[in-house]
Amino acid sequence: MVCPVCRRSLPAEAQFCPYCGAKIGTEEVEETNLALLDLLAQYERRVRENPKDTASRFNLALTYLRMKRWGAAVQQLELVCQSEPDFPDAWYWLAVAYHHLGRKEDAHALLQTFLSRFPDHPKAVTLRQKQSANGLSVSPKLMAPQEGEEG
Repeated sequence: MVCPVCRRSLPAEAQFCPYCGAKIGTEEVEETNLALLDLLAQYERRVRENPKDTASRFNLALTYLRMKRWGAAVQQLELVCQSEPDFPDAWYWLAVAYHHLGRKEDAHALLQTFLSRFPDHPKAVTLRQKQSANGLSVSPKLMAPQEGEEG
């Protein structure tokens, strides 16, 4: 089996591509967004030129998230969290990417860490409000932006 996005070989039972994070086995193929591809190229170039540029690496990860390339986003966000541990949005979006990759336990644990380390962050406040209103446990799905909403 071959990934429809990055064209790499995959194990037969793969549900997601371990290289780019694409969902496998869906007939639905999204139209290529040329603006996102341009952003992707810009941020990849910036990160290559300056691997310690956390802002460019984070923006690269956000671009991967917009493209639903969860695995690639995880790689970049893990590096951001390692190099700048007090970057709350990196922790939050890493939990969301884990969730999309099916790593629910990792996502849940990361959100718990996010809530305890950054209790006053707007996303943490919103998450707690949604939890109490709905009686739900912490879930990255709760915090995913709704259609037309920015992260």
